Amino acid sequence: MKLLIDIGNSTVVVAVMESDGTISRTWRFKTLKEQTMAYFRHELYTGSKKYQLRFSDVTDVAISSVVPEVNDDIAQAISDLTGVYPRMFSFKDAARFLTIGVESPSQLGNDRLADAVGAVTTYGAPAIIIDMGTATTISVIDKDRCFLGGMIIPGVKTSLNALSARASQLPAINIEKPRHIIGRNTLESMQSGTVYGTAAMIDGIIDRIMEESDLNLRDGDKMPHIIATGGMAKVITPHCKHEIVVDQLLIFKGLVNKLAGWHMGVVTA
Repeated sequence: MKLLIDIGNSTVVVAVMESDGTISRTWRFKTLKEQTMAYFRHELYTGSKKYQLRFSDVTDVAISSVVPEVNDDIAQAISDLTGVYPRMFSFKDAARFLTIGVESPSQLGNDRLADAVGAVTTYGAPAIIIDMGTATTISVIDKDRCFLGGMIIPGVKTSLNALSARASQLPAINIEKPRHIIGRNTLESMQSGTVYGTAAMIDGIIDRIMEESDLNLRDGDKMPHIIATGGMAKVITPHCKHEIVVDQLLIFKGLVNKLAGWHMGVVTA
C-alpha cells in the first residue's frame, strides 16, 4: 500500500491507498512548525494504531507540502517507521500533466498543483478548482490543460478568527448554516455573513472567470468542471448557485501520480 501525505499550514492529512487504488482511510494532526521529528513520529504512529495500518505493508510514500520547515522532520519520521523514504511532489511532477502558464511557476504551492493534477486526471479539463483551507485558493485550468493561475483569498476560518479577535463584541462561533439569511441576532448575523457571504463570493468569482472570453474555458457549450476540496467545502458549497462537485480526496488523486512517475523512471526529483 501507499501513504499519501498533504502537509498544510494548519494540519497534516495522511491517506492510505490500497493496492487496488482506493483510499481506505485518512487521518489528520496539527502542523506544528516548532515541534521536532519525535512529534511527527508519534502522531504517525498513533494514527497507524487507530486506523490499523501496518507500516511494514507500506511500499511507497508521496508528500505534498506547503510548509518546508517541517519537511525534513516528517520525512525522517516516515523513513524510520516504514523503511521507505518519501518522494516530494514538485512542479516537475505537475508539468507531466499540465502546461504551467503562470509568470513564476516556482511560487505555486504544491497543494494547488497536486489538486490540479487530480482534477484533470479525474474529471478532465477545463476546470475551476476551489480549495477551502487556511486560505481559499481558486485555480483555473483551460481546455488544453494549461494552468492559467487563479486567486488566493483568506480562508473561511482564518477570516472569521480575525474578525472575532479584532472586534471586541463579536464572539468566536461555530460555522454552520443560520436559521435566517438575515441574521436576527449577532450569532445568526455572523453565521449568515460567513456561510452565505462566502458562497456568494465563490459564485461571483466563477461568473467573472467565465466572463473572460479569452480564457479558453468552454468546450463547445460545455461548462468547465468545478471542483471544491478542503475542510470548509462541504459547509459552503451547498449554498452556492453553481453546480460544484466536492472531492475531499482530490489532492491525493493528484499526489499518487508522483509515485507512478517514479516507478516509470520519469521523475527524478
